[in-house]
Amino acid sequence: MTLAQVWGAVPAGISALMVKVEVDVSQGLPSIGMVGLAQTSVAESRWRVRSAITNSGLTWPNSRITIGLSPADLPKTGTSLDLPIAVGILHATSQLASVATELAFLGELGLDGSVRPVPGALAAAITAAREGFRSIAVCPANARAVMAVPQLRPIIVSDLAQLVGVLCGTAQESSVSQADAITVQLAESLDFAEVRGHEFARLAIEVAAAGGHHIAMVGPPGVGKTMLAQRMPSILPALEAEMALEVTAIHAIAGTLDSEDALMSRPPFIAPHHTISVAAMLGAVRAARLVPGAVTLAHGGVLFLDEAPEFARPCLEGLRQPLEQGCLSLMRVERAVSAPASFQLIIAANPCPCGLATDRAEACRCTPMAKRRYAERLSGPLLDRIDIRCSVSRPPVTQGQVIGAEPSAAIAERVRAARERARHRFRECEWEINAHASGRRLRSEFSADQAGMSMLSEAELRGLNPRGSDRVLRLAWSLADLAAIDRPGRDQVAVALALRNQESGG
Repeated sequence: MTLAQVWGAVPAGISALMVKVEVDVSQGLPSIGMVGLAQTSVAESRWRVRSAITNSGLTWPNSRITIGLSPADLPKTGTSLDLPIAVGILHATSQLASVATELAFLGELGLDGSVRPVPGALAAAITAAREGFRSIAVCPANARAVMAVPQLRPIIVSDLAQLVGVLCGTAQESSVSQADAITVQLAESLDFAEVRGHEFARLAIEVAAAGGHHIAMVGPPGVGKTMLAQRMPSILPALEAEMALEVTAIHAIAGTLDSEDALMSRPPFIAPHHTISVAAMLGAVRAARLVPGAVTLAHGGVLFLDEAPEFARPCLEGLRQPLEQGCLSLMRVERAVSAPASFQLIIAANPCPCGLATDRAEACRCTPMAKRRYAERLSGPLLDRIDIRCSVSRPPVTQGQVIGAEPSAAIAERVRAARERARHRFRECEWEINAHASGRRLRSEFSADQAGMSMLSEAELRGLNPRGSDRVLRLAWSLADLAAIDRPGRDQVAVALALRNQESGG
């Protein structure tokens, strides 16, 4: 009788937790015990493992078995530890000669010994690769997700008997062709070529994409606010490899992937309805697991709130932390969970309840008190975190008849070039895009030229607050990057003030 140690993984938030499974087989009355905060689904694995081992032609030890799950102070849930527990018991009873320390195991066991897929395989593979593991044993259904992580080699097995044979060198792994491996998901995007008019709003969207800025659009219903927002992903750069894996893992855990074998390469576009609950917007913790909310699903992409004043106040105010820090901390009684939430926010709103306050053709029917209450639904602290505030009006009829509007591909190329300039400029900084630049350093080595800073000082004298002043500088840099200018000048600062709609206010 001896002690064995193998590695597995369990879901933890939107990622995974590597778990050391220790199995001790010793003399005593036949029994099996499990320690380490195993939830019901994990504790039940001992019965699945026993049937799987005996039905695979292997020997179940007639001894006292103790299974320890480390770290012992963190709860474990799910069925992904079935396979490492079975391997640990076989290794402890010398039915397996050795198990490599750089090999992890992931899978649920059927009573017949078959290895079944588990949710969150991609998140587990990413975590295993980061922890230094070289390979992971999975079933064919999970192999495609694991193959998306280049640092990790999947050992593909269909049942427990095959796994034992592979580890002993007497059997071959199952194969999944590279053609069947996880593919890149290329969703069809809407194109800006379909947008007629709205030159200033198009500029605002382009600047937002170039610098990673948040944007608010206000205008009468039906003028094109939603149409503009929906085309934002078409001009954003494709997700880099690491971000694509992270975003795909989040959507796989949430069950929102269009295809389980597709890697998301385009920034996600999340547009919740205004009746969304606080838990659905920010996320929830259930049974020690994180259920991603809209802000986490929008990580790496765009969160669009149409009819923003109609959203519940806690949903809107809950966006403050993600907008500033790029992550969300959910504090619950049993534990605290942190989830990534780095996204670009687009909000669209009407100028008043009837939506006609700024319309040239029709008169507004709202009372002054109704307008005030409607405007107060978006708090000042939330609006202050939004870089661009754009008024969208109804375009003239003549503009609606113009053909040959600039397509998304041309805009996307300018956005890509602008982001490359920003990345090169900030190559020694902690950030890569203008929206994340430090306000202190924007006024030192990354300031505008003398004329631009003079105009900014004039705006500050007219009431522009310090945080708004920093955001104007960030917008000016995005405009300079789009124009391939080395440093923002008076023209860029002037346009930035207009984009923020704050020529005279803070």
